[in-house]
Amino acid sequence: MPLSPPVARQHYHTRQIQCQGFLRDDGLWDIEASITDTKGYPVSFYDGRQLPQGEPLHLMQVRLTLNDQYEIVAVEAATEHSPYTICPQIAGAYQRLVGLRIGPGFNRKVRELFKGRDGCTHITELLGPMATVAFQTVSSGLRKRETPQPAVGPRTTAQARLLTRLIDSCHGWRSDGEPVRVQFPEHYTGD
Repeated sequence: MPLSPPVARQHYHTRQIQCQGFLRDDGLWDIEASITDTKGYPVSFYDGRQLPQGEPLHLMQVRLTLNDQYEIVAVEAATEHSPYTICPQIAGAYQRLVGLRIGPGFNRKVRELFKGRDGCTHITELLGPMATVAFQTVSSGLRKRETPQPAVGPRTTAQARLLTRLIDSCHGWRSDGEPVRVQFPEHYTGD
């Protein structure tokens, strides 16, 4: 169901975040993200520069390259548009992500590594959604590599382990809901 129609209003700000996951020809995974902020009015910067309405105030991009174990093996970060000329200089700091594994505690570690002046708010903000996209990309890619399994019925041990972790992780996967009843009757808690 969509949102209700809004009252009359004036546009001030748009933030667009896009994340994509790719399987590379060498067997690694690329997770890419960008964040773009635009204003619904012209902006004047402290140094006299002018930004026309609708032009990017922020445009940052990140690429994480992962192996099958969700370990980050390469990082690329870039700032294409920013309000301050110094902003692009922080991109190299994100090399500290190399060697980290996306999993429990990843977001906490990211906040520790890039807090305050040690990071870019916008690049750091992208890393949370990128972790989610990494799980969606790599887990589905690994399942696809195995013998295809039906949506309902026998699964490999790895598939079952992954899917049972979803139970009670959100409203749609609640243990007393229809999806769990049909796909995982042994974990169903409803009547």
